[in-house]
Amino acid sequence: MAVGGRAPVARLQKNVLSVPNGIALAAAAMAPVLAVVLNAPAAAPEAGAALPLSFLVAFVVCLLMGNTVTQFARHMPSAGSFYTFNTAGLGQGAGFFTGWMFWIGYAVLAPGLMDAFGSFAHDYVLSVAGASVPWWIFSLAAMAVVIGLSVRSIKASVSVDLTLLTLEVLIFCVLAVIAIADAGHGNTVRVFAPSSSPRGISGVGFGVVFGILSFIGFDAAATLGEETRNPRRNVPVAVGGALVFVGVFYVFAMYALTAGLHLDQAGAMARFLKDANPFVTLAHQDASWLVQPVDLAALAGIFSCFLAIHNTTVRVMFSMGRDQVLPRSIGRVHRSWHSPHLAIVAQTVFTLVVGLATGAWLGPGATGAYGFTGAIGTVAIVVVYMASSVALMRWFWQRPDRNLVLHIIVPALSVLGLAYPLYSVVKPGQSWPYNLVFWVALAWVAAGVALYLWYRSRSPEKITRLGSFLAEEGDDYGGAVTAARPVATSLGETPA
Repeated sequence: MAVGGRAPVARLQKNVLSVPNGIALAAAAMAPVLAVVLNAPAAAPEAGAALPLSFLVAFVVCLLMGNTVTQFARHMPSAGSFYTFNTAGLGQGAGFFTGWMFWIGYAVLAPGLMDAFGSFAHDYVLSVAGASVPWWIFSLAAMAVVIGLSVRSIKASVSVDLTLLTLEVLIFCVLAVIAIADAGHGNTVRVFAPSSSPRGISGVGFGVVFGILSFIGFDAAATLGEETRNPRRNVPVAVGGALVFVGVFYVFAMYALTAGLHLDQAGAMARFLKDANPFVTLAHQDASWLVQPVDLAALAGIFSCFLAIHNTTVRVMFSMGRDQVLPRSIGRVHRSWHSPHLAIVAQTVFTLVVGLATGAWLGPGATGAYGFTGAIGTVAIVVVYMASSVALMRWFWQRPDRNLVLHIIVPALSVLGLAYPLYSVVKPGQSWPYNLVFWVALAWVAAGVALYLWYRSRSPEKITRLGSFLAEEGDDYGGAVTAARPVATSLGETPA
């Protein structure tokens, strides 16, 4: 059946996911264990012992941004996520650039994660078995498993994410509880005061940058809108649940690290800044039996994040292919498994080419390919976040159900809260290769402008089709092809 004269369109399988599944995908995309392992040392030189405060402030800022996602998801559940939201709130031009930036923002994270898994696995096998296996072998093995899970079933993918996430967070929480219990006078509320940072409020602000980077991916559940039961209710619950779950974990883990290693003492902080893996040090100090589980939890965290980012990216690509902004074939689904299999193939090729190239160029570790691709992805995604908050204000401005706090004040605050982290990533004076991040992002925008102008002159119908498909609880699209419902893009208009 077609709607409004449209041809039937490909849809993902309906009603296969629940709220816990959505929370698992979003939480795995944030990679909570990986974030605290890598971002705590990065933030510490400026934030000092105020690390818990920095992550608490970042948590609040991301809760503000989470409001934007949940408010839109209640009205527009779609695999396109921000791509659909911003088309409705800011028009087709903004929707196109949102999809363009959102796509590369997530797509470029996957190669770095693939490389990081190979690097961590290489180091772990070397330390345990004394065998030096090339990192790229582990990376390719992880990619193969990700392909198998994502093609066969989103249900299987998020189930794996949920299992790994539960185990890794549990291991780190056990370590945190033991560290706090053994900390003695290291336990203090002073770590929640700006004075605990050697640079005061500015140092806390620097730490907030890394705190916010740790939350990138919280919106992943929004891309499951077409596959989730009762998406207008369950997708917002999943997004909010993932934010709260991971945010509480971040603050708790940062406090345990600060208290357990007595980072409020000058000598302890100096040792911490020279430590390659402070959480392993914490395990050696307070619970040596947890050293191996902590290492394995870090590996599991990288893999679950890789799987979640891959599944999120291919759904954005699928939505853009369905709208024919990307090749139409990418918008197809598998006849039996209902997965966006051609989008999965395209993203896999991109991940392998970029991942192996950057891994060989910069090295596969945290300060190499992972850090570089992560910085590029962060710039693109934060720009999308900010644009979406503006879109929310505009879309609700003339609607009768507008709420001044939820639809105007909170999204405005989220834009302000994200401005400083964005500037910190792209500001002049970055070290190599991070000084290339701004230019890579600018080149991608320029390519988007050229493509948009081409579509406007040669295929204007593709622009008018942007972000036009929503999940509807009453539709029967359990198969591969069914009807679609268009999104309204005029100001204050509701979908017909």
